[in-house]
Amino acid sequence: MYFRRRPLVGSRSNAFYDEESPLTHWRGYTAEMFTEELRCEVWECVAQIGTTIEEWRAAIRGDAAAAIALALRMKMPAEITAPLDVTMTVLLAVALEDVEAASAMADLLQRAPLEPVDRMGLSTSWLVHKIWLESVARNSRGRRSPGA
Repeated sequence: MYFRRRPLVGSRSNAFYDEESPLTHWRGYTAEMFTEELRCEVWECVAQIGTTIEEWRAAIRGDAAAAIALALRMKMPAEITAPLDVTMTVLLAVALEDVEAASAMADLLQRAPLEPVDRMGLSTSWLVHKIWLESVARNSRGRRSPGA
């Protein structure tokens, strides 16, 4: 895998990019904080990831099942790493709209190498987001057109 277009700069947590990068959004924003602008930043970032591995390519294209599988197979490191940021960002992109991905996001955040208060707050926000996505889906299926 490689990251295209934008040059990567050093930071304290890793040597590849700064803390303002969309690659860090999964650990810096709760689910409800993702405005349309932030969502676009995340998708633009994910679109810059290049790989020849088909499962990664599917996840990058937005295949939620592939993104979830990659994230759940990942061994959670003891500290923030570039592979963790990339994997969680790919999952984040689909979790914004997919119930199962939001659930996986909440689960993985519980084990992430973050401060306990951050882990709890971020994880809880993704559980709430999952419930909201389920509600939206249920309400859209249950609506009847006028006169039906």
